[in-house]
Amino acid sequence: MSAPARTVVGARVQQAGRMYFFDPGETRDLAVGDVVIVETALGLDAARVHILPTDSPLVQVDAPLGRVLRRATATDKFLLAKHERLEEDARRIAAEMATMRDLPIRILGCDWSFDGAALTVFYASNERLELGAYADELGARFSTHVDLRRMGARDETKVTGGVGTCGRELCCATWLDRFSNISIRMAKEQDLPLNLSKLTGVCGRLKCCLIYELETYQEVKGKLPKEGDIFHMPSCVGGQCGTAGCAQVQGASVTKEAVIVGLADGGRAQVTAAELGVSFDPVPAHTKGVGAYGADEIPRQERATAMPGEGAGGGQRRRRRRRGRR
Repeated sequence: MSAPARTVVGARVQQAGRMYFFDPGETRDLAVGDVVIVETALGLDAARVHILPTDSPLVQVDAPLGRVLRRATATDKFLLAKHERLEEDARRIAAEMATMRDLPIRILGCDWSFDGAALTVFYASNERLELGAYADELGARFSTHVDLRRMGARDETKVTGGVGTCGRELCCATWLDRFSNISIRMAKEQDLPLNLSKLTGVCGRLKCCLIYELETYQEVKGKLPKEGDIFHMPSCVGGQCGTAGCAQVQGASVTKEAVIVGLADGGRAQVTAAELGVSFDPVPAHTKGVGAYGADEIPRQERATAMPGEGAGGGQRRRRRRRGRR
């Protein structure tokens, strides 16, 4: 028996972080982009609204993380801006302390909790290290609880940001909230040159954008005649050419939704899907680029925490904001 529908509001704690759902509580007239203060089992946090309150089952994929307490006040926003300034100082100090201890780690950024009760330090390393003593030293330096989070190659780039080969700011740093499993097969299905230097992103892994148009290519190529297929041209009614087939497919153009054919008389022609009577189903926008984390990622950095009474576990670690909250 399905659970009853409940109204939720979608919000992100990070600029390009995972979408969490909250009970709007008594907060009314929310608008996309509003900064709100939310309550979870482990304290207060700030988030930006991306989905207005709705009871649509399309967004109720997870239990609500918590509830919305209020819109962020001027005081709240001042506190957030103060934390952003302190986070850069904390990153610098954490990096200096790591250097003093000769730790083979790179400090990527820091994040203060909204209520100032904890500091999360994001780092990257090529090896697994025991950093308990380092965390204790940081805790003593900042007089707070310190949580160290090791990040994968893609997550590292998501935090540090940058510009892709397309000339635009990286998708992962601006809007992509989770990573998909990307394989070289995706490039092959889109007839891209198998040049790793062109298929690899700033993170050193295959580009996330290889999945964006994959479903469209699969839909079009799956319905157009395959290379080598022989058929009669639409203009050849009833096989008037007197052959088993007057056209042989030599290639396909997905962008033009057409095939290139070699004719029986030695010529070539382009035949569109419309001329062949082939139609395509639209690819739903909400499925484009959707996938699971790759094996090299660390999805637990944004693990959801249920409200009390909804399965919250005492041993769950609190998910944190990363740099870039706006």
